[in-house]
Amino acid sequence: MLQPGDWVLLLDPKARRYLVRLKEGGRFGHHVGGVTHEQIMAAGYGGRVRTTKDAWLWVLRPSLEDYVLLMKRGATVTYPKDAAAIVLLLDLAPGERVLEAGSGSGALALFLARAVGPAGEVVSYERRADFLARARENVEAWGTRNVDFRHGDLAEAALEPESFDGVALDVMEPWKVLATAVRALKTGRSLVLYLPNITQVVQAVREAAGQPLLLRRVIEVGHRDWDVRPPVAHPHFRQVGHTAFLAQFTKVRPVGGQAQHEEEGDGEPQSGQDEDG
Repeated sequence: MLQPGDWVLLLDPKARRYLVRLKEGGRFGHHVGGVTHEQIMAAGYGGRVRTTKDAWLWVLRPSLEDYVLLMKRGATVTYPKDAAAIVLLLDLAPGERVLEAGSGSGALALFLARAVGPAGEVVSYERRADFLARARENVEAWGTRNVDFRHGDLAEAALEPESFDGVALDVMEPWKVLATAVRALKTGRSLVLYLPNITQVVQAVREAAGQPLLLRRVIEVGHRDWDVRPPVAHPHFRQVGHTAFLAQFTKVRPVGGQAQHEEEGDGEPQSGQDEDG
């Protein structure tokens, strides 16, 4: 049974989505008619409610993706496709600690917090007080309690060396906080940069040469939605295109004073099997 304070996703006849937090005496207004929050609670997840204009709305449990895309924003959110890839690149597990800089609207913090679980911790730095307040509000409203938000510049933070299992940086000039982040990262674990344009990536890779970091890969994450209505199927006319580049580094033990960022040769990665098989 749904209760006040629960989140629901309402789906209208054209599959448009609406994120609603239930409250006593609440009402959802829509151009196809309104419904009360009591009706929604009575229908429950997976049920339907009839509006005042005799239309139906599905009542669904919102996923974390739904919440991130529809929640209130301060800064632009990290898209779920990128956030999921960052979790993968950091190889996070329950109980671990992860460091974030650039809290934004709290989107990435939510994905990181889910990956490390209640026994883990996300420490998130944000320089702008208004962004920090929005991020904290969004994270707490979702029910997540393992994010430690800190107002300030990561470059000036006093962090214990080798105390984090992963680092995610979503800031305009990550090279300015790189020394602090790398010092706090455990050797052998990864750091991922979220950068909107390739010029930033080139600059970041250049600046990372002075740190004990091994560049692993730079990727761009894409997905393509399809509209399938048998017997017709075609890609959606509106697609999410480029959002960001993700640059993954691994902290290594310095060799000759610094890490080696690329091997000599043609630069192509080698598989675990010879060409001859």
